[in-house]
Amino acid sequence: MMTLTMQVPELHVGRGTQAGPLTVFPVWSSDPEVTSVAMGLSSHVDVTERAGSPVVGELIVRNTGITTALLVEGELLEGGWQHRALRHDLILNPGSTMVAPVVCVEAGRWSGDGRGHARHARRASGNVRAAMRSPDNHARQGRVWSQVSAYDRSMGASQTSSYVDHLDRLQNSTDRPRTPILDGQRGVIVGLAGQPVLLEVFPSHSCLATALPDLLASLMLDALASGAAAEATPGRRARRLVERLDARHAHHASALDAGAGQTFVLDTPYAALRCVTLDEGWAHLTAFNRRHPLVEVS
Repeated sequence: MMTLTMQVPELHVGRGTQAGPLTVFPVWSSDPEVTSVAMGLSSHVDVTERAGSPVVGELIVRNTGITTALLVEGELLEGGWQHRALRHDLILNPGSTMVAPVVCVEAGRWSGDGRGHARHARRASGNVRAAMRSPDNHARQGRVWSQVSAYDRSMGASQTSSYVDHLDRLQNSTDRPRTPILDGQRGVIVGLAGQPVLLEVFPSHSCLATALPDLLASLMLDALASGAAAEATPGRRARRLVERLDARHAHHASALDAGAGQTFVLDTPYAALRCVTLDEGWAHLTAFNRRHPLVEVS
């Protein structure tokens, strides 16, 4: 029988460390690790345009590996007719294929030159991911393009208004933010401009280690584009984000097809939480601070 609600796992927040303008807090989860999934470049997923006539908001993903694959919200699927970002988490069993919901992050190109899509496990920024969460299906893509255009204005123009161009420039010109990963750690809270931006919890310690560098790089783009001063986020604010989710129940979101997983959502005045589960275990959880002054989540 399908589970209709899931209680948010008990989470513990450690002491934050500063990584440039970002404050990064380690997070531990009371739930057991989900070790049966691979993510990032440890998974083997082919990405193609839809056959015949490509569609902006859809790509085809196929797990060609022997391990269940987790693709996470905001993962960049680069190349093809235009760069895209995954709208929400997906879980693919070995050999399975599905239509993935995506948004375009390159408004100025719609052309096929024989290039396929590449997965480098890079992530969309906090503001792009926030725009992707718009409940208005008609306005969603426009909000994503508007956010990338804002990066064009603040970071320098991209020929095709490409988010990937901005990320490339950042990674070529700036040292990637780094932070230690502690024993048993499963996730992070990342703060910017004195307030937590998001909480993200991964299936396992090893998945966190794989994903964290690209997550921090994506949020660094928001930090630099905003011009915000490097203000440390106090630990009490990070803990408050978690405390406001403690013992709350997320509800099954049947409209968000997660493949082999199930999607659950919880919206409060303070946080917008999404997670995907596998076999009733929490595989990946993200919660945005809805009151952050620089990252606006609907």
